[in-house]
Amino acid sequence: MNITRDMTVGDILKANPKTADVFRSLGMQCLGCPSATGETVAGAARTHGVSEADLLQKLNAVEQGEMSTAARALAQPRGAVLQRDKETFAIVPHMPGGITNVETLRKIADVAERYHAAALKCTSAQRIAIVGLKHGDVEKAWNDLQMDPGHAAGLCVRSIKICPATTFCKRGQQDAVGLGLELDKKYHGMDLPSKFKIAVSGCQNSCSEPAVRDLGIMGTPKGYVLMVGGNAGLNPRLGDKIAAELEPDQVLDLVDKIIKWYKDNGKHNERIGELIDRIGLDRLKQEVLGQVAARR
Repeated sequence: MNITRDMTVGDILKANPKTADVFRSLGMQCLGCPSATGETVAGAARTHGVSEADLLQKLNAVEQGEMSTAARALAQPRGAVLQRDKETFAIVPHMPGGITNVETLRKIADVAERYHAAALKCTSAQRIAIVGLKHGDVEKAWNDLQMDPGHAAGLCVRSIKICPATTFCKRGQQDAVGLGLELDKKYHGMDLPSKFKIAVSGCQNSCSEPAVRDLGIMGTPKGYVLMVGGNAGLNPRLGDKIAAELEPDQVLDLVDKIIKWYKDNGKHNERIGELIDRIGLDRLKQEVLGQVAARR
């Protein structure tokens, strides 16, 4: 295999686990972290201030083989995120829409207590993180929980953020819970060019903040509004409103088209808002709206 500058760390490690020691020599200690392994060779070289040519030469010189014991000891356990102390891990069970029951909450509390977690953290993405687990306890915790890991990192669709809407809230105008759970079931964890956040709000109060999500859906008395390209962070961007007065089936159809368009056109680590800025909102509208009966 010829390793090139545009290949990701994750793909290289999968093809030849023995390359892990080259990355370790650069100080890249979190070998299993989705954020780190989603980086390209060129990006890793920039991040760690090394010569890209030297890195490629070293990677291509490694014979095929298994990851060393030292490297394996540093690899992330399944569904875990290395913490600031570089010794303990957090796990985030998937909790669609932040909706759960008493039995599940008890199970999470029992696991946290059993393995001496440092804290339980209610995250802004409507999940409960079990923080401060030892490396050897992570897999045991997952076995006890019998829950799927939430995709809290990596280049994929994160958990769908949902407001209470008409299911629970007196102000709700559309069913954000039903629609949001359907989207979560279909897209959660799907690999995409970059991280992808979706939010569904049942009214214009926008409690789930759809305007600053890669794909935002907001309920109104006349149906759903759909926005694309929002994000927070260092360079915040409001989503572009591309359709309104949508029925639920129209939302689902349009979301499918948008995600396919993003897969086909997005560059590695390019958020969909950056893609829109690069090639133009008009092109997005021309290529994804099609026959959707929507008014803007």
